[in-house]
Amino acid sequence: MKTVLFVCTGNTCRSPMAACMMNDLLAKAGREDIRAVSAGVAAFDGQPASPGAQHAMAKRGLSLADHRAQSVTQPLLNGCDHIFCMSPRHGAALAGAFALPVAVYSFSPAVSDPYGGSDAVYEACARELYEHLTGLLPLLTADAEKNS
Repeated sequence: MKTVLFVCTGNTCRSPMAACMMNDLLAKAGREDIRAVSAGVAAFDGQPASPGAQHAMAKRGLSLADHRAQSVTQPLLNGCDHIFCMSPRHGAALAGAFALPVAVYSFSPAVSDPYGGSDAVYEACARELYEHLTGLLPLLTADAEKNS
């Protein structure tokens, strides 16, 4: 099983939405050999997804009800095949604190942090993430096929 890690700051907004939507895209593509997970560079472990993130995912028929924030750890990184950060700042934080087992990529442009914003701000963030994710999906599936 290939593992894709999405990283943001607190692991309550952007990265859990990205992992949730990517897992949905992978399931719809019949790719049970790839899974997406998320973590934060400054997470308070155990925190639920923000209400705005939960609402944005619910509008898509998805759920973050069971999500609990987790911090990035070396064992988590060691189990990943791909790492995608919401901004270059997150990538720099990882590079400064961990031995990185694989290349780390940052979305360009960086995904704006919706934390504390309105439902409209979270919805805009979810749309932005979805555009990035639909571009990543063919690359992830091609890599999984090449390395299986």
